[in-house]
Amino acid sequence: MKANERCTTVIREDIANEKAHLSQTVEQIGEHLKENADWRTYVKESPYCALGAAAGLGYIASKGLKKRATPMEHVMGSFAEAVGHSLGGHLARAAGPRLIKLSVLGIVTKVTANMVKNAVLTNRSKK
Repeated sequence: MKANERCTTVIREDIANEKAHLSQTVEQIGEHLKENADWRTYVKESPYCALGAAAGLGYIASKGLKKRATPMEHVMGSFAEAVGHSLGGHLARAAGPRLIKLSVLGIVTKVTANMVKNAVLTNRSKK
């Protein structure tokens, strides 16, 4: 019976050793996975590739998030540009009474632009 007891003891020791070895291996695998999943590791190993990837993603994101002008904004922008060009000569000569005339002209232009905008929006809502 002593041989059987020894055999059992040896088997139990082998199981305990394998258990310890297995747990150590699992810990090593976990550390390796954690290290590979960390983005900082990739940046340390190849900073130029990481910089290029960040720049590319930033460019793509900026194109997707860029505000697009509506047709009304295009029309109003063109209108404001045309008014600005026509007032360019007046601005250079504006002083005293001419400044008052220019201010009134600016107010009238703003009111007219708002009227045009409201008319377009009203027509669009009726359709």
